[in-house]
Amino acid sequence: MRTTARLLVGVAALIAIIAVPPMALWHFRSVYVPDHMPSASEVVTWLTSEDSGQLFLLLLVGAGFVAWLQLVVAIALEVVARLCGANVPRLPGSAWAQHMAAAVLLLVLTSTAAEATELAADGTPSTHVVIPGDSLTKIAAAELGSAARYREVFDLNRGVRQPDGRSLQDPSLLRPGWVLHLPGDPDCEEVIVRPGQTLTQIAREQLGDAGRYHEIFDLNRGRPQPTGHLLDDPDTIHPGDVLRIPRPPKPAAGGGGAAAAAVFARVPESCPPAEPPSPPPQPVEPPKPPGGETPTPTRQPPKTVTPTADADDGSSAVLTSVGGVLAAGLLTLLVIRRRRAQRRRRPGHRIHIKESGPFEHALHSAAHPTTVEDLARALQTLAGHVGDDLPKLRAVKIGAEGITLRLAAKSKPIEPFVKSGQTEWRLDSTANLDGDDVPPPYPALVSLGYTQKRDLVLIDLREAGVLTLGGDREAIEPVLLAMAWDLAVAPWTAWTQITLVGVGRTSAEAHPDRLRFTSGWEDAIESLEPEPDRPQVLLSAIPLTGDVVQRLLPLRLDAVVAAHDEDVVLPGAWHLDVTTRFTAVEVLGEDIELQRLSPVQVSELVSALAEADEPKQVLHREFRGVPPEKKGVPEPHQAREPTRPVVMRPAVAAMPSLQMLGPVRLHGADPQAVEGKKLNRLTELAAFLALHPGVTADEISRQLGTDTQPWSAATRQGYISRLRTWLGRDEKDELYVPNVDARHGGYRMSDSFTSDWRVFRDLARSGLADRDSAVSDLQQALDLVRGTPFGNVPAGRYAWSSWHQREMIDAIVDVAHTLADAYQKAGDLPAARRAAMRGLLAEPVSEILYRDLLRIEYRAGNLAAVRQTADKLVALAASLELELDEETSALVSTLLADRS
Repeated sequence: MRTTARLLVGVAALIAIIAVPPMALWHFRSVYVPDHMPSASEVVTWLTSEDSGQLFLLLLVGAGFVAWLQLVVAIALEVVARLCGANVPRLPGSAWAQHMAAAVLLLVLTSTAAEATELAADGTPSTHVVIPGDSLTKIAAAELGSAARYREVFDLNRGVRQPDGRSLQDPSLLRPGWVLHLPGDPDCEEVIVRPGQTLTQIAREQLGDAGRYHEIFDLNRGRPQPTGHLLDDPDTIHPGDVLRIPRPPKPAAGGGGAAAAAVFARVPESCPPAEPPSPPPQPVEPPKPPGGETPTPTRQPPKTVTPTADADDGSSAVLTSVGGVLAAGLLTLLVIRRRRAQRRRRPGHRIHIKESGPFEHALHSAAHPTTVEDLARALQTLAGHVGDDLPKLRAVKIGAEGITLRLAAKSKPIEPFVKSGQTEWRLDSTANLDGDDVPPPYPALVSLGYTQKRDLVLIDLREAGVLTLGGDREAIEPVLLAMAWDLAVAPWTAWTQITLVGVGRTSAEAHPDRLRFTSGWEDAIESLEPEPDRPQVLLSAIPLTGDVVQRLLPLRLDAVVAAHDEDVVLPGAWHLDVTTRFTAVEVLGEDIELQRLSPVQVSELVSALAEADEPKQVLHREFRGVPPEKKGVPEPHQAREPTRPVVMRPAVAAMPSLQMLGPVRLHGADPQAVEGKKLNRLTELAAFLALHPGVTADEISRQLGTDTQPWSAATRQGYISRLRTWLGRDEKDELYVPNVDARHGGYRMSDSFTSDWRVFRDLARSGLADRDSAVSDLQQALDLVRGTPFGNVPAGRYAWSSWHQREMIDAIVDVAHTLADAYQKAGDLPAARRAAMRGLLAEPVSEILYRDLLRIEYRAGNLAAVRQTADKLVALAASLELELDEETSALVSTLLADRS
């Protein structure tokens, strides 16, 4: 009723504006218009004699008529523009009229949309009309019960045409009068499978009845899992699988359901019915495209999705919600776990890793590892100069002005910092950072978020002591999870123990070395054991109580971050309201967009870590001929006839070719023929096309650009055209970069364009299949290796190449191992040693090749070289924070003990 009344008022106002002024002017025309046509002399008399008021009234009416005419024209333009979906043109001198016209139409449109909202089914509004002052977080809090669900509103409405012809593209930009669709409540949740769990156990834990396991199975049957499996057997689930769980009934007020929900990753939409089961993928080699590289059956490069105006996978949110410290730390953690798995790879096999999800992909764009390293070394250098007398640090800011420390009090700057304000020090870019051997100070330094100028702010939780977060649980948990993971992966918090209370159980299980989960305050207090040399930080989604505060005081924790309770007074505590996009941090005088990790992002991270810890090894079709490693002590060396000399294939006439098995180079094309600043980009484009035959234009734009700034069509076409012109034509007068046609179906390099990787695969394939030419072909393949594939690419470039790089490294190691084995069997230990060393150019810490070297030196009777090789491997592993595989350690012990 209220909206109907508002609609009537709006329509009445519109009619009144258009019709009433001319009707009034016509009705009262006798007051200001003469009853006859004045003569020239009468006009002169009116202008020269004293005005009786009639002339002024006439001028006033004329001005009013002009104003009315401006308003009518403005309303007409506004209506036409909205109907056509175009922008309203701006009329000079008529801004006031256009603003009033927009306001009147806004009243009419708002009333109409609001009335439609009130008539929605079940009395639940399905749309929301934006009013001045609205934001996505306010709308989500008011309509959906949680400000944290603003992303669902944005995803649902992104790109949808609005009444004014525009569309929602930026979460922070809303216009009054827009009608936003609201998502429905999810009717199921997700849980991540932990090692050792079964469906009955999950049903018992989450549904309270082990017999309901079949409901979980029916809901997930046939669904592809992050681990690469399909659930088709209720008795077979894998760690890292994400299973949909029927939503449990909401607990009554005051119940403990909120704490139990911490392990769930909420689905942004209602769960669709389970897909019908499909057969698991068979290890069949895909057909080789003409002139391209044959993709391996065990690992495919990441699939790209053609971006559209409406598409959004959530990864763009990472660029604003996750800071560079957290992004760099998470990527480092994933790399370490995957390296550990890679070192356990068996010859001829491949580690089966699923494609990177949107969260991991976006982390690469957000990470700033160099800046993180600079900050860590700068703080260690500072600590080296002052010892334990560290200045009280309140915050760190990383931005366009470099690294700045904000102190709690005025203090004289200490190297490597210089004074930049009353209580601020800035890192001297020319300073020598020499504190590598100093224990990291400030072990509770954590990323808080970004300022409006996109400066990353970190705070020292020890300076805060107690930090409370205001808002509902769904808004608080992403902030706590981001803090937990930030503390868990930052280089300056290596000795900090993080305890999570009522939140982050799956996170703690995925990273138990640094994170510990407790379900409530009682368990948390009992598990806390003060360690003088180990800082303790506690993060809780459950509010503090007076009793808990009293029990925590004797434990002397370094910092506590907990949900806010208005009934508990905590003098001196910092407080943050997490319900808005930008949070006012009073102690810093800054408005900060808090760092957050959503349940979906945590789910992807936990799944990736679980897969890295328990990787699946698959025998590669093309490398079935690679010999397994020998077990036990090698046989003594017996001199034999020298190995047959390697017969080199005739050199091919010079033509454009790409080298990727080491530093990337494009040979056979004159580098002087292109601008120097475009040379690297064109080389990367050629490598991308060579490794992705048939790629689409949109895939090129996204992979060679960034998530936030993909190549435009003009940029893409400019680079492709420039590469085509630069490389020219082959001996058959065909372009090395063919034009796209129906036969090719996408962009590619021609069949005559080759690469060292393509030649390497051809030689490896023939060498492993033909015993007569095995040594010759494999040696020629190995001679192509000049270093780590893609070893010279700058940071932020060739992000698409990681999958190809891993496949190249594995293939090189397999070929080097096969040659080392063949040369040993032939009695040529120097050649075997050279083969292993050549392979180590590509993978300096390959334990397969190091074990080959250990056996070679042992057979040569060189015990000192065995010790040197083992020591070198240990040092390399330590520098990369890796532990030697048990098989390698056992071999070293056996060989040294056998000759001691």
